[in-house]
Amino acid sequence: MDGGDRILVAAGLTAAVVVGAFVLWGPGGAPKVRKRRGQIAGLQNLGRTCFLNTLLQAFAACPTFIEWLKKYAKANGHNSMITTLYTVIEVVNGTHESARGTPVCPLGVLQALRAAGWVVPADQQDAHELLHVLLSCIEEETTAMSKKPGCLSDALGLGGGRAWSALASPASPPSAPLSMRGDGVSRPARPASAAPPGEPELIDPEDAPSPVKLSKGVSRSFCHLSSVGRRWAAAPARPAPVPPTRGTLASRTHCTVCSTKSPIRYDKFDSVSLSMANASTGLTGTYSLSGLLRAFTAPELVNGLRCSKCCPEESSPAPHHTQTKHIRTVSFGKLPAVLVLQVARVEWRGGGPSKRVEHVAFPETLCMAPYAAQRAAQPEPPALPLRGAAPSAAAGDARAAYRLAAVVVHVGGPRSGHFATYRRGNGFESKRWWYTSDTLVHEVSLQEVLRCAAYLLFYERTQAPPPPLTTHF
Repeated sequence: MDGGDRILVAAGLTAAVVVGAFVLWGPGGAPKVRKRRGQIAGLQNLGRTCFLNTLLQAFAACPTFIEWLKKYAKANGHNSMITTLYTVIEVVNGTHESARGTPVCPLGVLQALRAAGWVVPADQQDAHELLHVLLSCIEEETTAMSKKPGCLSDALGLGGGRAWSALASPASPPSAPLSMRGDGVSRPARPASAAPPGEPELIDPEDAPSPVKLSKGVSRSFCHLSSVGRRWAAAPARPAPVPPTRGTLASRTHCTVCSTKSPIRYDKFDSVSLSMANASTGLTGTYSLSGLLRAFTAPELVNGLRCSKCCPEESSPAPHHTQTKHIRTVSFGKLPAVLVLQVARVEWRGGGPSKRVEHVAFPETLCMAPYAAQRAAQPEPPALPLRGAAPSAAAGDARAAYRLAAVVVHVGGPRSGHFATYRRGNGFESKRWWYTSDTLVHEVSLQEVLRCAAYLLFYERTQAPPPPLTTHF
């Protein structure tokens, strides 16, 4: 091989190396981020915003909550909490078209909070309190959706581009403290309709225009459309949808003297706080989630209540001795699709807050049937031909079965610290667990998850199996 051939071979090898380096590292000289659908991404900390990041990771592990957000998200929902949450969660889960596996900036969620009138702090805050703030914003949006009229483009699902404010660049967080909204706060402009495609909006009867009298010579088709429009405007507004975390608690009291029972009272909840103060440790000497739930639903003796039978209102004003003791019972009247349980770890001791660090054992699968309100017994329906039995008690327990989706933990003292999340993967990786702490994401085992000191537990209701069928010949 002469000198010219050697030069050609060297030039060819050099070109091959250059092309390969360009393919692997690109024009910027840095390795390309490998995009994989379903890859979980971290969240950037904008200055002590770990309490926000941990909630976003927990919600991203709940498919039921994601589907609910998707149903009511709008393509042109600028500063909409529902749309912003859905977009950020899509990017975190790697299911968004712009997902690249890099840490996501949650600035859009903070902007949506400010647009709704909330003031976000610059110091450490509680993730449980922020949970109720986010759900309150969502409820306000759904309430506004049910009251505002829609148009044809909304009913057909026509709109602009996506709400890219959820993917805005990082910025320093505001410095004002977190507080409830006061009067005079400006309200953001909301979309005209936030109903999902295929569900047309209805006009509020109070805002409905008065029917217009048609003059002679108007075509019949126009008369028909006008009558349809009047019926559409006169229809009542549909009720506001509730988030999948919404459930009800059923409570009642009965007198210890005459055994008179009060009517059942139903109270809404989005999360339930469980205390270790009245819970027993059992034979193992450790607390358990079932023990905390038993203590929460245990009968409680209440003094100073007035019985409607022992102390009728006709005898008022009644002396003090006419007040009797009552037993108060609490149970879950309606179980939510996503059950959020808080293990209350901060207590007031010695004139100041103190944090409890005891481990509370919790299962991967949870049955809430023992803590739910008992339904009234119904007569057994007659046997159907070819398809037999009625749903059994096991089917009722299956409807109260939950699977662990995410666990929020707190490291630190009662006034400061850091939040992190253990969460399931999404899609076909739902059996794998991940530890997420801001931008850090790595896989962990289920045993490590069950050993952590849980602060917030996110359980998702499993699909109830169909009732067993028997065939009669």
